[in-house]
Amino acid sequence: MKLLIVFILLHAFQAILAQQSDVVADEEKQSNYNYFLQNPLQINHVTADELSALGILNSAQIANFITHRSQIHHFESIYELQTIHGWELALLKKIKPFLRCDKINKQWHDLQGAKHQLLIRNETTLEEKKGFSPKDSRSKTRYLGNSWGQLARYRGQLNTYLRIGALIQKDAGEVNYLDFKSVFIEIKPNRWVDKIIIGDFVNQWGQGLVQSGGFSLGKSFESIKATQKFHLGAIPYTSSGETAFYRGFNIQFHAGSFNFQAFSSSRHLDASLSSDSTGNSKQINSWIEDGYHRTTTELSHQSNVQETAWGGSMQWIHKPTHLSIQFNLSNTLFSLEKSKSLLAYKANAWFGNQVENYSMSFQAPLHNIHFTGEFAWMPENHFSLIQGVAFAVSKKTDLSYLIRYYEPSYFSPKAQGIGESAETTNEMGLFVGNQITFNKRNKLSSYLDVFRFPGLKYEVSQLNSWGWEYLTRYQWEKRGKYTFFGQLKWTSKQNDISRSNKTLTRNHLIQTSLDLHQFRAKKLDFHTRIMTCLLIGANTKETGLLILQDVKYQIRSLGIQLRIGFVSSSSYDSRLYAYEVGVPLSFSLPAYYGHGFRNCLVLDYKWTKNSTFSLKIGRTNYLDRDEIGSSHELIKGSHKTDVTFQCQLTM
Repeated sequence: MKLLIVFILLHAFQAILAQQSDVVADEEKQSNYNYFLQNPLQINHVTADELSALGILNSAQIANFITHRSQIHHFESIYELQTIHGWELALLKKIKPFLRCDKINKQWHDLQGAKHQLLIRNETTLEEKKGFSPKDSRSKTRYLGNSWGQLARYRGQLNTYLRIGALIQKDAGEVNYLDFKSVFIEIKPNRWVDKIIIGDFVNQWGQGLVQSGGFSLGKSFESIKATQKFHLGAIPYTSSGETAFYRGFNIQFHAGSFNFQAFSSSRHLDASLSSDSTGNSKQINSWIEDGYHRTTTELSHQSNVQETAWGGSMQWIHKPTHLSIQFNLSNTLFSLEKSKSLLAYKANAWFGNQVENYSMSFQAPLHNIHFTGEFAWMPENHFSLIQGVAFAVSKKTDLSYLIRYYEPSYFSPKAQGIGESAETTNEMGLFVGNQITFNKRNKLSSYLDVFRFPGLKYEVSQLNSWGWEYLTRYQWEKRGKYTFFGQLKWTSKQNDISRSNKTLTRNHLIQTSLDLHQFRAKKLDFHTRIMTCLLIGANTKETGLLILQDVKYQIRSLGIQLRIGFVSSSSYDSRLYAYEVGVPLSFSLPAYYGHGFRNCLVLDYKWTKNSTFSLKIGRTNYLDRDEIGSSHELIKGSHKTDVTFQCQLTM
């Protein structure tokens, strides 16, 4: 009877499925953890690079794991990991939610022991936004759909060889409940063919200069991990983001010391179009990547351009030394020409209808030093390069550096190299990081990144502007009692004084954080954070303050999370970011600015062993305004209330 009611409520609430983890993570790691919660690693097949990408294990623990597995051939249970040297019980508890140990099926059609996950979510804002209000004489454009955003996701691990997934999603204001659809089938024959993916996927190649589809930590206090990416090959696409993935066929296979990968993809992209100089044909004016299709204008951008892509990667591995070298290539063809931008700072930006990218990359461990690098180029002689080293000076001290040069005219549609800018272009820099572990309880992490932009940038009207970013964090913990960190981050960049005055001035942004996480009882903990920022420029001096208090309590089957937050900042320029608690597997990193309060309540109720219901209510009350948002997102009033319903079901 309970199971029947679960299915009825699933349809009523429209929420999401997955497992909830007890891992307490910083916001820099949260989306990485969410990815591996949705895609746990199979310990009988996981590679060293995949374990490294998880960001929890050190090189010695990974090496011990690989050696132990080669000796026993396969695991029967996750708890066997306790027998590996360096894998103590505390580590196993931390990493267990991200691993799985499936029954070894003898045949691909053996579905005994199959696992299914269903995840459904509904979310809305209670206050009326202008886009949902009645039309008036001043504005007649409104959202076409209702105010509910909806998502449904299915994951099935049918056996050792076969995994499938499907997702449908619509944003608030959209009419079509199938506005975004994503499906994948992953097959692992476990012979000379390592993996086949049919449907949606991404590629993680080298250091991300040609293909970077996996999670990237970016610049972080975890400076060693931030400078190291791994050649993971193809990964099934599991996100609700509507861009930056392929749709088609991908195959990976090996022969001796060589690994090969090939893919082919065809899908439609959103773009705004304009007429060319003759007025007879259309061309791409700009890409539209927000995925919104709520108004007639937004619908006019939908699926205007067809993207056809193909490519491959060949990897050679010297097994005795673990040296690996890759040659990568991708070719992307668009059905329409991308017009040349008339903006001065985009004078070097790519235009046309075809992009060819090639690269050579490597990973070379040598004793306690790990070298990585990638050199990427286009046929037009545009290139980028990146090279890094992670060096274990001693058991307590690690150093790393990374140099990068991204030519202003270099472009790859799926690139994401580490850097100050969001795009892998027009930047050169040197990143140096270190980590000192005084003992198991105390750690100091720092990095300095110095960067220069050879070309023009938005609101930077001179060549070769430069800046730096320095971060240091001290962490202190007492196992089972509390964790604490204090952090200082100083970013300095050059910008035009104003739109009319193109003289460069230097702006400094200094941010501090104090964070205390207390575990008062087995099922009760408190998390306090105080953040400040100071923005100083030629004509600017702004401050920001954010105080957050989280309380988490477990009462039998009911989990309660409460947040009380206060923010006071001069403007959006002095905003502060902090991870916000949410329903399981959701990720939110909002910008806090203005003057007011942000409070959240999250309830998770485990009704049966295989079903969990979740509810989140978040309310923002501003003290300095009578309107929130702008355009169709405008709310008349000083408060905004967001509600999310979620349900999880495993079978």
